[in-house]
Formats: sequence, structure tokens, C-alpha cells
Amino acid sequence: MTNDSADQETWYHGVGSGPGGRAITVETADGTPTGLVSHVPRHSPTGMTWGYQGSGPADTARSLLIAALGDDAKCPSCAGTRRVVYDLRREDEPAPAAYDPQRSPADYAAEGRHVSRCWECDDGYRQLPYQDFKRQHVATWGREFRISRTEILTWLREQHDKQASHDPGHDEPPPPGPQLEAGQ
Repeated sequence: MTNDSADQETWYHGVGSGPGGRAITVETADGTPTGLVSHVPRHSPTGMTWGYQGSGPADTARSLLIAALGDDAKCPSCAGTRRVVYDLRREDEPAPAAYDPQRSPADYAAEGRHVSRCWECDDGYRQLPYQDFKRQHVATWGREFRISRTEILTWLREQHDKQASHDPGHDEPPPPGPQLEAGQ
């Protein structure tokens, strides 16, 4: 990685401990805040936390993975809409297409198509190993942490590669991220 790309690195920085939600700041390499990580709720009604095994750290892990992936975190089958469309006129097994929220299910029905819930995703997002990320990282953090987007994407790629080596039929594409040279 060159200094230019290191200077443009995105960092996630959390400060605090104990129960209750915590904000995680998105920062530049020099620590300048540029925003906040959005809490993508799944387990915790009170928000994101870290430093233990629990629902707050699970949401932190999931939210960080989604933030690091950006638009690539969206489910590839439904494009994040949580719905897919099947063409019922096809004789073979119809392949689903992403639902367009600008159209009503009635519009699709008039075309012989059916709108259904997406069964491939996790609430509009691709299936992510956030519980593993929680156990390996989030639960181990103390009062303050700082982790880069590259570290998160590298971890995701390693998890994908590990899953693929254990499951030869694993055909989900790897998450986008840095292409690492051997030895990096």
C-alpha cells in the first residue's frame, strides 16, 4: 500500500464502554471525523457496543461490516429491497430479479410476474459472518478501538477463502476488498 492510499484510508473509531449504545466515528487517517457508522439493528434494541459477547457487539460487528462494504453489502439477489420478482410465465424454474420499489406488486402481477420475499438475504444485506467478527474482534476491544476499512475487508476476504476451502460448493462471490499479494 502506498502512502497516498494509506492517507486516504477510512478508519472506524469507537470510544466508551458499558451498556447502552455507542457512536462509532468514521475518520480519515489523520483522525479527522467524516461521519458516523449507521447502526443497522438486528439484535440490540439499545445500539452498538463492544468489549463483550452480546447483542450490542453483534450489531456493532454487523454494522461495521456493512459500512466497510458500502453498496456491496446489499444482497445481490434483491439489491437491498428484501423482495424479488419471479416471472411466472417461464416454463423452467424462473430466476428471481430484484424488485423495483418504484413499481407496485400489482404492476408486476399484470405482467405475469410475482413479487416475493427474498430468501437469500439478511434484511436486504448479503449474509455476513458478523458473529465471527464479533467474537474475533469486537468482543475483545477495550474502552477505545480503531480499525481500518482495509483491515475489515481483508478479514472478510480471509473468512470467505476459509469458507470456500471447507465447502468446495461455496459459490458466493468474495466480498470486494484489497487484492493482497502473496506475503502481504
